[in-house]
Amino acid sequence: MQKTAFLPDISASARPMRDLLRQLPRLQTDGQGNVDYAKSDHAIVAATGQNAESIARALHMGMGAIGHLLATSAPQIEDGSVDSDAIEALGWLMAELGDLGAELAVMAIQCRRRTGSKPRT
Repeated sequence: MQKTAFLPDISASARPMRDLLRQLPRLQTDGQGNVDYAKSDHAIVAATGQNAESIARALHMGMGAIGHLLATSAPQIEDGSVDSDAIEALGWLMAELGDLGAELAVMAIQCRRRTGSKPRT
């Protein structure tokens, strides 16, 4: 099995989630409450996009790691060593994290459109 580093690219910020939560209120909104990227400060939009992308990558990699752990722990789940309520809770968590990751990816794309920046590879 190939070893993969489960670390996101955090070149934009060492604490992208914290920084994103602080940046969101600084974005302008339209009359319907949607983010108006064109009216928002360019630097805030750029930083928001970078942080959203970093968080989405971390979520994606973390969800893969959780899925791998669940797959390899199937015998413990089947014999009851792992509580089924814990597995259900992980399922709900993974669903919410998946939705969050998708929304953050959309936000990162919208920020890149506004700033003209390219995605990090």
